[in-house]
Amino acid sequence: MEKRSHGVSETEEQFRLRVQGVTDYAIFMLSRTGIVTSWNSGAERIKGYSNAEILGQHFSRFYTGEDRAGGAPDSRSCTSHTAWPILPRR
Repeated sequence: MEKRSHGVSETEEQFRLRVQGVTDYAIFMLSRTGIVTSWNSGAERIKGYSNAEILGQHFSRFYTGEDRAGGAPDSRSCTSHTAWPILPRR
């Protein structure tokens, strides 16, 4: 059982390293409530936020005040599997 558990950890680590190495695409994960829980180097390059700046923040931070006032993103966004258009940091 330990060997299998170790294998899963090793696989997860390999996946994490591969995702982190992608620089042409922003790859990040959100909690069910919309909190940014992971952030790759591509997201940092494209969006302009470092890990320290964005981890733990709500993803509505990616939208302007005007966009948020207009309803983007709506409260259902965090629980759907929809892709949202995320523009470079303004």
